[in-house]
Amino acid sequence: MTEQAVLETEPLSTIVDGPQIGPLHLFILATCALGLFFDTAELAIGAVFSTLFSAPPYSIEPARLSLLLAAASLGAIVGAPAAGWLADRYGRRPMLLLAAAIVVVTSIAAAASPNLMFLIIMRALSGLALGAYPPLAAAYLTDILPARRRGPLIMLTVALGYVGPVVLIFLVRFLTPLQPLGIEAWRWAFISCALIAFINLLMTWRIPETPRWLAAKGRTAEAGAVLARLGGRQDGRAVRGLTMPIDAAGPSDMQQFMRRMGFLILVYFLVPWSTSGFPLLSGAVLVQKGVTIEDSLLYVGVANFGPIVGAILCGFVIDVLERKTTLVACAVAMAILGMGYGFALQPVWLMGLGLAFNMVIAIFLPVVVIYAAELFPTARRGRATSWSWASRGIGATLVPLTLLPLLQSVGPVPMFAVVTGTLVLFSIIVQLFGPAGAAGRSAH
Repeated sequence: MTEQAVLETEPLSTIVDGPQIGPLHLFILATCALGLFFDTAELAIGAVFSTLFSAPPYSIEPARLSLLLAAASLGAIVGAPAAGWLADRYGRRPMLLLAAAIVVVTSIAAAASPNLMFLIIMRALSGLALGAYPPLAAAYLTDILPARRRGPLIMLTVALGYVGPVVLIFLVRFLTPLQPLGIEAWRWAFISCALIAFINLLMTWRIPETPRWLAAKGRTAEAGAVLARLGGRQDGRAVRGLTMPIDAAGPSDMQQFMRRMGFLILVYFLVPWSTSGFPLLSGAVLVQKGVTIEDSLLYVGVANFGPIVGAILCGFVIDVLERKTTLVACAVAMAILGMGYGFALQPVWLMGLGLAFNMVIAIFLPVVVIYAAELFPTARRGRATSWSWASRGIGATLVPLTLLPLLQSVGPVPMFAVVTGTLVLFSIIVQLFGPAGAAGRSAH
């Protein structure tokens, strides 16, 4: 068979899924893990703000505090879809580089904020990247990892990324009474995130573009070179279908694309009411229950060990269970745990329920992201996952604007009742309308 015949007949999936995990795969996983580290750590700053700024000496009024907590999500509404479109057009790697660069600049600026409004603006600009990084990383890893190892390796990457909030929250708790060099602890948190993002920027510079994306653009020779670096085939083999321009897709393909996009946009809008609402406002809930700031940061810090444990455990079973089954089970578990947290008063229950809730989030959110990435072919994966993430940004923006005033006016139980309602609705929609996932199977 001639080289050209191979180019036209052999599926790229059989080539990408062929290599064993090698040193370059491991470096890519470490790079994405560090990226998720700064992403989750930056978002955890919202939990720090909701705790510190709900009590003296700050005691920021609820309307302004809600705006501060929502600022990063506002940025994500714009940043995620723009990054997804650009990632499909110009590549995954350039957009991962841009996201890290934005976080470096905005985090340094946030650390130097002279007033609350400037801080809100910097958080919104940072959100342009923070909202884009997780779906971009998911699209990149889905493109490049072998199907039989994709789920566990992505969950391991997520588990390492979830170390970010733990480190940041305990750093702030340790530095709050010290204020080294006269600089407030939350400013040190931003400085630390900027440094980590800069290291990630340097690491991302050394990773390749994905062979699937290169093949989809007809750049088969470059795709073959990347496959050789990954330890796979030495030639530029690609699937004929992947070199077809996106506009050449048939009507039925476009109809399926639009149906799945509509499904994911609705699902992603419901996701942050639990996955963002609980981490963001758990500190404010504790302060509302009469817990001191230092103890609140301790409880929140302990609870953030949950995602690390949850992501590691999920890695062993993620490709065994159907994605939809996992998502519905997690949603039901969060609904029960959230209501329990709303009623709890004793420290051991607050820490235990918070730890368990965050553990389930660590399973739930990555599975949502992987599930979304697997529903679309390479040519549309970046924009589909990022557009969906923009819908999550809208929901995440409404979370503090809705739930924080509700918490402060009527208490934690009604607030968690709203969260439970969104989880029930999510479960019904996924169970009735969700397409089957691709656990353990090759991505298109």
